[in-house]
Amino acid sequence: MMDVRFRLRAVRKTYRGCRPGKVVTALAGVDLDIHAGQVNALLGRSGAGKSTLARIVIGFEAPDSGEVLYLGRPLSEAPAYDFRRRNQMVFQNPCLAVNPLFTVEMVIGEPLRIAGVRNAAARIREVMEWLELPRACAGRLPHELSGGELQRVALARALILEPEFLVLDEPFSALDDLTAMKILLLLKGLFRRLRLGALFVSHHPRHVRALADHVAVLEKGRLLPSAS
Repeated sequence: MMDVRFRLRAVRKTYRGCRPGKVVTALAGVDLDIHAGQVNALLGRSGAGKSTLARIVIGFEAPDSGEVLYLGRPLSEAPAYDFRRRNQMVFQNPCLAVNPLFTVEMVIGEPLRIAGVRNAAARIREVMEWLELPRACAGRLPHELSGGELQRVALARALILEPEFLVLDEPFSALDDLTAMKILLLLKGLFRRLRLGALFVSHHPRHVRALADHVAVLEKGRLLPSAS
């Protein structure tokens, strides 16, 4: 039986609406198994609750009710530092996720500096090569890069600590389809080579088909019966 990295049971999340007393249900009792070493896709339209589920899985938000298990134990009990090292997130908008005053080399190497790793230059070059980022990019600032280059920088930063699992929250929605597909195919090869697992959140069926091993479909906070 395939290993389950995250298990969600009856997970519910609501937010206050714009009007007094209004409540918006983002997740309405979701049951989902997310497999280790596989690309698990969460497909749905805007407002379906996909990003909320992703933030709950990575521990950025807590559910109102229900259970989230990580490797068979409550996610809330996982040691924070170990969890963050082994599970990384790539956000939808890389412009908001990187320091605009950092060079590409500094952005990618920041997790290594925080972890106290010295002499990280060789590791940074290796990860840049994985994502086909030219060495000439290393000294550039984020605003000097194309959208595709900047998203690959964000991916490189997420991979630099050699995590076991990535949460990808609509990382290609701002890119043209040709650029997105090129990065998706690059990632597919990397995931296989590094034996990485992922939760891939997307509204784009073609992107999901290109990358995913398992697909769950979310609609108005609920998984459709055909979800796997």
